[in-house]
Amino acid sequence: MDQNTNKKLSHEELTQKYSTWGDKLLQHTDVLHSMQVDKVIKPITIQLAPIEACDSDCPFCSVGARPIKSYMPFEAIKQTLVDFKKLGAKSVELTGGGNPLLYRDRKSGNKENFNDIVKLAHSLGYDIGIITNSHNISRWIDPEVYDMINWLRLSLIQLDEGKNPEDYNFNNFPTSKLAFSYIIYDGPTDDDGNSIPDALSRTNRVYTGTTPETIEKIAKLVNLHPGIKFVRLAGNCLEKGENARVRNKWKEVVDKVDELQKFFIKDIGYDDSPFDAGCYVGATRPYIAPNPHGGEGSYHVYTCTSHVLNTRTYDLNHSLCTIEDIIPTWTKMNKRFESKGYPYEVNGNKGKDWCDTCKFCYYKFNNKLLHTVAHEMPDKNFP
Repeated sequence: MDQNTNKKLSHEELTQKYSTWGDKLLQHTDVLHSMQVDKVIKPITIQLAPIEACDSDCPFCSVGARPIKSYMPFEAIKQTLVDFKKLGAKSVELTGGGNPLLYRDRKSGNKENFNDIVKLAHSLGYDIGIITNSHNISRWIDPEVYDMINWLRLSLIQLDEGKNPEDYNFNNFPTSKLAFSYIIYDGPTDDDGNSIPDALSRTNRVYTGTTPETIEKIAKLVNLHPGIKFVRLAGNCLEKGENARVRNKWKEVVDKVDELQKFFIKDIGYDDSPFDAGCYVGATRPYIAPNPHGGEGSYHVYTCTSHVLNTRTYDLNHSLCTIEDIIPTWTKMNKRFESKGYPYEVNGNKGKDWCDTCKFCYYKFNNKLLHTVAHEMPDKNFP
């Protein structure tokens, strides 16, 4: 609902409001000015995957082949957050990889956990967002850090794992900061149509896929917690054009149960390919995750969260640097940006022809906007 007009927003408008799809960049005129005038690109938000362990085994997991035993030592998290804050980062999103709430530094003498990451980020001045699939956040998040968290988005896959709406326990976490998300998907099947585990399943758990009853369960959960911000539905990101198919097939079902006007289907049409002329989100929205081959303390800064869709794990070809080299790497990227017009390249693409480099991209319009800012247009004073 638009607070100014009191009218229901469209799925496309809600996508712009609550997803990373371009428009929010216009709220960061300081970064855009720096990019255009000073030729310096500053990070706005960082995506941090502190642990790869997860209590679900989703058949649509974008990193199903990830190094499941990897986790980021707390001291490495601390240095990473300090370095990116020096570069100007404003927020951190604690995400996956795995389920970030499961984080514990097993070898540290202090045994730091997820709450310690939140306290650290807050002390450094970061806004903090969280993505998790835990149905019982009271088990993992201490109430003392609630005020430090800006938002928490809960993936509802556990409704497909035997949980019911009544099983969700938010332990008085403010619903004004809480949102839900759910991937609409078809479960894997064999040649005879029988449900089977995903090819990369760790548990051999069978997921049969989304049904109208699933959407009704989500609606019931919303009715139990009517103060939540939104419910974002999306298609299986491993399949090209899936968001458009989901919108066409499921919009009527969703609208029918959306009594509180909280639902939206991520509306990006068929735009899940890269912006061909340039990529900049690695400099404004970097993704910190492990080396795909595992190894203690081996963490990298990657270009984005979409790059994993090519192989369902992290790809060192998309690594900008290791976490030990963040500040010198941003210095090098900005020198390249000033001299050549692009901050980084992948597989020798000279910062262009990204459709040949990446099969998927969910940052097309972010990159398009940043490319327009970065390169002077003819007759620019006649907009």
